[in-house]
Amino acid sequence: MNTVIRSLAIALGAAALAACAGKAPEEGKTVDELLAEKDLRIVEELRQLTAFNIHSWIYVDRQNVVLRDGPSRHYLVALNTPCNNLRFARNIAFTSFGRTLRNTDYLIVTDAPGNAERCFMKSFYRLEKIQ
Repeated sequence: MNTVIRSLAIALGAAALAACAGKAPEEGKTVDELLAEKDLRIVEELRQLTAFNIHSWIYVDRQNVVLRDGPSRHYLVALNTPCNNLRFARNIAFTSFGRTLRNTDYLIVTDAPGNAERCFMKSFYRLEKIQ
């Protein structure tokens, strides 16, 4: 009987640890807090991103990503709904025409196995580095 109780306690403890390990690090934090962890802050909301060339991106959470246009220009792109593959993105592309991103465009995220997910863009923000 003692062995059964011990086994049950070990199983419950393992389940609790697994639940904690599954929690995303961004849960419970605001976008401003997540950006501050990356030494960035929102300066202004933009209607669109014009003459934009993606240099790289920084994952914020499932609904927000920072796009870099050169070494010092950062933009936050907020999405309408969570983009599940964003955290594991290998490639990011857009459905825009030309070099302007608008809130009618999609962010297309491709993960390592090659699964593509279309994520509808909602808003854009210019960011600056926190000194």
